[in-house]
Amino acid sequence: MAPSTLSSRDQVEPQLRVALDAVPPFGVSAETLADFRPAVDAMALSAPDAPGVTTVERQVPRADGTFIPVRVYTPAGDTARGALIFLHGGGMIMGSSVGYDAQSRHFAHTAGCVVVAVDYRLAPENPYPAGLEDCYTVLTWLHTAAADLGFPAGRIAVAGESGGGGLAAGLALLARDRAEVSLSAQFLQYPMLDDRTGTDTEPDPLPYAGEFVWTAHSNRFAWQSVLGEAHAGPDVPAYAAPARAIEAAGVAPAYIVVGQLDLFVGEALRYARTLIGSGVPTELHLVPGAYHAFMSFAPEAETSRRASDRFLDAIVRHFREGEVPAS
Repeated sequence: MAPSTLSSRDQVEPQLRVALDAVPPFGVSAETLADFRPAVDAMALSAPDAPGVTTVERQVPRADGTFIPVRVYTPAGDTARGALIFLHGGGMIMGSSVGYDAQSRHFAHTAGCVVVAVDYRLAPENPYPAGLEDCYTVLTWLHTAAADLGFPAGRIAVAGESGGGGLAAGLALLARDRAEVSLSAQFLQYPMLDDRTGTDTEPDPLPYAGEFVWTAHSNRFAWQSVLGEAHAGPDVPAYAAPARAIEAAGVAPAYIVVGQLDLFVGEALRYARTLIGSGVPTELHLVPGAYHAFMSFAPEAETSRRASDRFLDAIVRHFREGEVPAS
C-alpha cells in the first residue's frame, strides 16, 4: 500500500481548521512560561447561564498548615445529587480555576451536583507529587464536608481537562490504592497521561498527532517541570503518568474524549485499553479531525458542540440518573 500523502492539516475538520488559523504559536518553555501564565489565566470558557448556582471561595487545609484554594459551586435546591471535583488544564504548569468559572456553574446547574474547582500547585515550583496530593487532600476534605454541602458522600466524581485530566486519572488510581475515599467516576477531556509522549521512549508514536496547539516540545518541557530528571525514564509511577499503568482493576468508571490529531491520542488509547482490560466501565470518544483543546479554541464548531454536549451528558447521566459513564 502506498504511503499517505495527506498532511496533518489536511486531516483537520474544516470548521476546526478555520479556528486553527486564529490560534497563535504555542511553544511553552522555561523562557516563555512566565508570559504564558497570565495569558492562559485570562482565557475564559463561555457557557449558558446557570440560574440559582451560588459560588463560595474556600481554603482547604493541607497537613502542613498551608491551604489549597478552591471554588465551590452549589446548585439551587436543598440537596445536590453528588459532587464533582474539577481540575483545570494547563499542562500542570499553568492555568487556574478562574477561566472555568462559567463552565463550572453550568455543570453544577445542569447535573444538579456540587462542583469544586481546585487551584492545585503547579510545576516547576511544585513538582510531582504536589499537585496530585492537593487533589487527594481536596477529595478527602470533600468527603468529610458532604453533609454540610448537602450531597451524598458516596457520590464524588472527578473531571479534568488536559493536564487536569491527567491529575484526575492519577487521583482515580490513588484513591483506589489508598482505599480511604472512593471516586464514583472520572471524566477526562484530552487528558495528559504519559510523560514519554514526544520522546525517544514513547511506546507507539503516531505520525499525524501533535502538530497543533500542544506540541511535543511543550509537552517535554511540561513533564520535565513536573518530574525533573525522572522524566521519560523507567521509574515514573502510574500515579504521575496514568498511561503507564499495567492494570486498573477497581478504579472509577471512565469517560474519555480526545481528538484524532491530539498529541495525547496515543496515550489516551493506551489508558482506555488498560481500563477495558481491567474490567473498568469505559466510554471512549475519539473525535476525527480534532486537535488538542479543540472544544476551547473552536467552541462554535459543530464538532466541538457535539463533543461538549456528550461530555456534559455523561456527567448529567452519572448524577441525575445514577448511571456510570459507560452505558
